[in-house]
Amino acid sequence: MPKCCRPETVSDENGGPLGFARGRLFGCGSLAVATEPPLRQINFAFALLCAKVSAVRAVALLGPVAKEHHVRQFEVPGVNLFTGNELDPTDRPDAALIFGGDGTIHRHLGGLALKQIPTLIVPLGSANDFAHSIGIETVDEALAAWRRFCTEGDNTHCIDLGTIEPLDERSKSGDHRIPWQDESLESLHFVPDGPRRDPLSGANEELGGRIMQSQLRRLAEAEREAARTTFFGAIAGTGLDAAVNRRTLKQPQWLRAHGGYVLALLQVLGGFRPPHIKLSVEVDGRWETRVDQPGFLIAAGNGPQYGHGMRLTHQARMDDGLLELCFVRTLSKPRLLRLFRAVYSGAHIGMKEVEYFRAARVRIHTDPVTEVFADGEYICQSPVEIGVRRNALRVIIGG
Repeated sequence: MPKCCRPETVSDENGGPLGFARGRLFGCGSLAVATEPPLRQINFAFALLCAKVSAVRAVALLGPVAKEHHVRQFEVPGVNLFTGNELDPTDRPDAALIFGGDGTIHRHLGGLALKQIPTLIVPLGSANDFAHSIGIETVDEALAAWRRFCTEGDNTHCIDLGTIEPLDERSKSGDHRIPWQDESLESLHFVPDGPRRDPLSGANEELGGRIMQSQLRRLAEAEREAARTTFFGAIAGTGLDAAVNRRTLKQPQWLRAHGGYVLALLQVLGGFRPPHIKLSVEVDGRWETRVDQPGFLIAAGNGPQYGHGMRLTHQARMDDGLLELCFVRTLSKPRLLRLFRAVYSGAHIGMKEVEYFRAARVRIHTDPVTEVFADGEYICQSPVEIGVRRNALRVIIGG
């Protein structure tokens, strides 16, 4: 029974229980019950308690390899655990459990962040770097964290998420029309949220209708902005790493979980040509160029690792509001392979070919245009703006 719903008992002089203490149903509202209640009152209190406990709803979001027996371990008395492959946009469960790896987590980040649902990661994917970054290494550790959450409820932590937004999306849509641009100035008056047609100018539409249209327009713009933004948990980047990720997507699941990235790297490396990378950093509201040269890759990390423990942004923290940027200049293939070995321990930081720094928001342009990947998944093509959304996701942690 969750601690927040556990009634406190009082004892008689011989240590025997007398009943529930007055008003001590913690976290479930105040309930005044006499210290020597009749049986009917006790039964009512117990029924109320059970009703509150059974109201807890949790959704199990299943990845490709998750099976029924994985979910069954997490069934807890008093919690209604139901399964699915997607988060219902009209539903808001009390908790979410993701049975999968980085790719499965990535797919659900937007909905979970929007609703601030406490989320447990059960590491069952071919890559589980997100779970490892928040301190959950195994399924058993996830199970222990879940049981603690259900009984104590004190093991949640808010973390940041990275954001990616294509910079040229509006130009691709071809919609450059400014609202009201075809209206005459004589027919409009100006208010804080934009111009409206003056109903006294002879227009047939009511002002109330124009206000509603204005609000709907602003809502649509907000929805389009949300649709343009992609969340990521660990690392986003472009260049060689993106090309390798593209190759690994063609691999079977078992190969990706057992050295597929290394194999894909060796396949891609021979024909890879470093693009020209221009990276700008926002400083006091201005964009300043930090990198403008050919390079093998540029990575922006909200978390420290990806790809089965490659700590490319080794010093990243998931709750500091900053990205860790790692830029790798052009270098020889043998030197690159040495760097690749060093990245598992973070020893690549300090190498002369590596530039490593922090920023809250960056813009990346490449020539030629390159693919952008995050959490091992394809996102879009360059150019992009990458930032941080503070305290975007509430995770259930061990401890």
